[in-house]
Amino acid sequence: MTDTGSRPLGADLDTDLDADLRATVLLEREALQQHLGEVLGAVHRPARALELTVDTFVDHAVDFAQVALHSHQGWMSVGRTRGHDLVGERDRPIGRRQAEAVRDVLSRQAPEHWLLPPETPEREAMLTQLLGESPLVAQLAQLDAASVLSLPLVARGRGIGLLTLARARGRDLTADDVLFLEDVAQRLAVALDVTIVVADNRHAASTLRTALLPPPLPASAGLDVASYNRVAQEEVTVGGDFIDLHGAETDLTLLLGDAVGKGVGAAVAAKRIRTSVRTAALVDRSPDRVLTLTNQVLVHEAESPVESFATAVCGRLRRQDDGSFEVTLSNAGHPPPIILRREGTLEYVESHGPALGIFEDAEFGRSVHRLEPGDTLICYTDGITEARGRIDMFGEDGIATALAGLGGAPSSAVVERLAMSVSSFLGPDSLDRDDAAIVALQPSVSA
Repeated sequence: MTDTGSRPLGADLDTDLDADLRATVLLEREALQQHLGEVLGAVHRPARALELTVDTFVDHAVDFAQVALHSHQGWMSVGRTRGHDLVGERDRPIGRRQAEAVRDVLSRQAPEHWLLPPETPEREAMLTQLLGESPLVAQLAQLDAASVLSLPLVARGRGIGLLTLARARGRDLTADDVLFLEDVAQRLAVALDVTIVVADNRHAASTLRTALLPPPLPASAGLDVASYNRVAQEEVTVGGDFIDLHGAETDLTLLLGDAVGKGVGAAVAAKRIRTSVRTAALVDRSPDRVLTLTNQVLVHEAESPVESFATAVCGRLRRQDDGSFEVTLSNAGHPPPIILRREGTLEYVESHGPALGIFEDAEFGRSVHRLEPGDTLICYTDGITEARGRIDMFGEDGIATALAGLGGAPSSAVVERLAMSVSSFLGPDSLDRDDAAIVALQPSVSA
C-alpha cells in the first residue's frame, strides 16, 4: 500500500486547514457511509446491490469504482466512471482472467494500492487483468489516475468480492483515504454478504418450489380434462394435495391424493408419492398394484408413519373403439370419486383400502366403470368435503348441490362450479382453509 501524498476525500485531515473544511470532509465521509447503508439495506438482489454501490462511491467519494462479487450465479461485476454510465450487465459472470486476478487479491485478504505505470501497454495490461475486457479500462485511462486501490470484501472469514477504486490525477487517494475506505469496505462486505445469503436462499426456495410443483396435466385426444388446486399456505405456493395424469393417450394413469400436513413438507411427500406411482406404473398398470407398490416404498422409506401418511385415488383409463373409456379405480383411504352421468345422476365409487404409508401389507380393492361421452369422472380431496362454513362442513351434500344440472357439461364447467361453491361456502374471510384439489375427466362427445 503506497502513500501518494495527495489530498483525500476533500482534504487531508492532518493538514492545518480551518475547522469548517475539516467538518465538511467528515460530513462527506459520513454521507457516504449513511447512503451505502440505506441503499443496501433495501436491496436483496446482488446485481442491483452492485449497481447502487458503485453509484454511491462515484457520487460521493471517487471518480471510478468497480465491484466484483461472487454469488450462486458465479462471479459478476459492475463498474462506473464519473461522467459515464454503469458498465456490466446484471447477472453476467465476469471473464476467467479477471476472476483469477480477483481471487489472487482475495487470497491475501489485504488492500492493494497499485501504482500505475504511464500510458504504456503494461498499464493497459495491468488494468485489463484487474478490470477485465471492459470499456472501464479506456475510461480509467481518460482519468489519468496514478493509482488504483483494490479492497478485498471479506465476510465470515471468506472473500466474497473485490472493491476497486480510483481518482483522477491530482486528486489521488492518500493513506488517510485508504484507512477510511478500508473501514467502509469491511462494512460493505457484511452488507453484500447478507444480500448474497438472502438471494441464495430465495433462489434455493424458488428452485425447490419449482421442483415440487406437479407437472401440468397433459392434453389427451378424446378426453376432456380440467383441474383445480388451492394451497392453504399461499405464501409458499405448494402444498400436499396433488394431481397427476400420465401414460399413453389410450391408456392413462390418473392419480389424485392428499399428503399429510401443509406447505413445503407436504409438497415433498406429494412429490415422492407422484414419483413412486409413475415408477410403479412401469411395472404394473393395474391401479391396485400401483398403490400396493407405492405403499411399500413409503413404509420402507419413512422413519415414522406420520412422515408418509397420505390418501389417494388411482385410476387407469383405457379408451375404447367407440370413444368411451373403461375406468378401473382403486382407493387408499380417500374420499370416494364421483361419476356424473350425462343425464345428471351421481354415482359414488366405493372402492376401499387403507391410507398409504401405514401398513406394509396393505391391500387395495378395485372397481371397473365405463365412461360414455358426456359422463364425467370427478375426484377431489377432503379440502372440498371438509371445508367448514359458519355452521357445518361442505360435505357430499354440498357437492351434490353444486353439481346439480351439470350433466353433460364440459369438465371445466364442472370444476369451476364446484370450486366456486366451496369458496362461497367458506367466505372471503375464512381462516379455516386446507389444501384442496379437484380433477374432472370426460370422454369427448366428438371422440
